[in-house]
Amino acid sequence: MSPYNGEPDWAQPGAATGGAPAVSAEPVNTGEGNKAVTKDRSKTWHRLISFVLIGLCVAMCALGVFVIMKNRTLQNFADWFIASYMILFSVLLFFYEATWWCTIGSVNKMIRRNFGFMYSVKGKALYMIFAACLCIGINGSLLGKMDWLRYLAGIGWGAMGVFLLVLSYTKPALFSNYYIPTRGLVEGNDADETV
Repeated sequence: MSPYNGEPDWAQPGAATGGAPAVSAEPVNTGEGNKAVTKDRSKTWHRLISFVLIGLCVAMCALGVFVIMKNRTLQNFADWFIASYMILFSVLLFFYEATWWCTIGSVNKMIRRNFGFMYSVKGKALYMIFAACLCIGINGSLLGKMDWLRYLAGIGWGAMGVFLLVLSYTKPALFSNYYIPTRGLVEGNDADETV
């Protein structure tokens, strides 16, 4: 009640002391504009990157097998040696990527213990750039018509490594929910947990 004439507050002009707040006739410009609600698409990016990496692993492994088959007599031991390392590195990355889709405890434990640097995005990117250099070391004349596979695997691995490095520095939020599978690391723990 208002002290003036026994009338309620809302009946007095300009008196808004209780009840609903007064509404301004003009909109207030906060400078933020209309912000669209965006969905978190980081999981989609993780899956897409994983599929591309699995495909690149198959390409590099095929290149290594092809070089070994062409060089059965070990005429050039360096090419055979490089090809065997290409197979090893591509199989290692393949198993690492497979742990994200279907975690096998013993494989996860072995990779984590011996190749723990791959469990970070930057470590995996640097590993890929290093492994891409192996493709350049293969003798192109040995491959003949299949020389395109050397470029596909080498440029693909190197470009994907650089792409992951650039993403990790420019869009760190993309990898904020990049979890590490823990199956097989804790005795008696068969369920994946996020770390």
